[in-house]
Amino acid sequence: MSDRRALGVVFAGGGTGGHIQPNLAVAEELARLMPGEVCGVFVTSDRPIDANVLKDETIDGFDFSVSVSPAKPLAMRPRALARFVMSWGGSVRVGRAAIGELKARCEHVVVVSTGGFVSPGAAQAARAERVPSVLVNLDAVPGKANRLMQRWATKQLSSAPTDDSRLVRIPPIVRRRMHELPSAPEARKSFGLDADAKTLLVTGGSQGASTVNTFVVRTLESLKEDTDLTDWQILHQCGSGAEQELQHEYERLGIRAGVHAYIERMDHAFAASDAAVTRGGAGAMSDVWATKTPALVLPYPYHKDEHQRLNAKELEDAGGVSVGTDMIDASENLRVNLGGLRSLLSDETRARMSVAIEKLGPADGAAAVARCVLGLAGLET
Repeated sequence: MSDRRALGVVFAGGGTGGHIQPNLAVAEELARLMPGEVCGVFVTSDRPIDANVLKDETIDGFDFSVSVSPAKPLAMRPRALARFVMSWGGSVRVGRAAIGELKARCEHVVVVSTGGFVSPGAAQAARAERVPSVLVNLDAVPGKANRLMQRWATKQLSSAPTDDSRLVRIPPIVRRRMHELPSAPEARKSFGLDADAKTLLVTGGSQGASTVNTFVVRTLESLKEDTDLTDWQILHQCGSGAEQELQHEYERLGIRAGVHAYIERMDHAFAASDAAVTRGGAGAMSDVWATKTPALVLPYPYHKDEHQRLNAKELEDAGGVSVGTDMIDASENLRVNLGGLRSLLSDETRARMSVAIEKLGPADGAAAVARCVLGLAGLET
């Protein structure tokens, strides 16, 4: 009796959790549609965050392995470009090896790439191995890696609105658990917080953001002068090394807080929260959309193309989030963005914002990608 699977998928993406989580979401959807018939290889970078994201992951009905690519970021600076070029051969070989592993076990193989510097080598490997590939663009402005891959991809999808007509729009991509949230009191208890207190989630992404950390503390200190914050508590993902200082600052302000360098279960974090202060990364905007969480978005200030601001534009235009400007300087951030956080603490404002997000529809992009993969493999269910 053959133990070959119907489908093997190489999932390429790494360097941040934001490139890996969408791949995990698609894997979950494929496992739901074809339990026990799909397996995979996740091709990631050698950054510690990638291993941390995947270390405890299991998906029912889907077994997978992890291959680490030597790929380096694609940039135009001479030294950075040289590192990318020097790592190119190795990154393609890793992709081809992953495809070869799945060809030996599966009837059909497809490569799914979610962008970032790991993905181009895997996409080129798909071309060399003559297997179909799917490019999944996550940002409103496609990055250099995605623009490079467009020449090879069999199908091109985008979970963010773009001006590129070649990219077929799909809804935001989130993990299945974002659709199966625990109750707010249960989620708050899991972080050691008051089960009944209103909760503000603060996150600068998986690696934190020092300017966001400082802005929230300084702004809450200012708001205490004329706003009753006794009903509020903070759940803060701050990045490694900032935990003790932030915890001390919240204690000084008399505000209950749970401070974490990294929150593995962001579904629990959003379930616990009434509102959020966040960057404008594709993953964060997808989570806000899926959980209908009102948010103040402070896009990363050093992106020349301002793609985080554009990532948030659809939600902003609908009235579901407000978008501020990270001025970098702490005093300027307080001056420019205090009003945005003050408004977010209003029950009436948050209710209106949640309704606005709900009208955008479900964040079921993972299902759209899974259907595309099955179609390329000739396995439509």
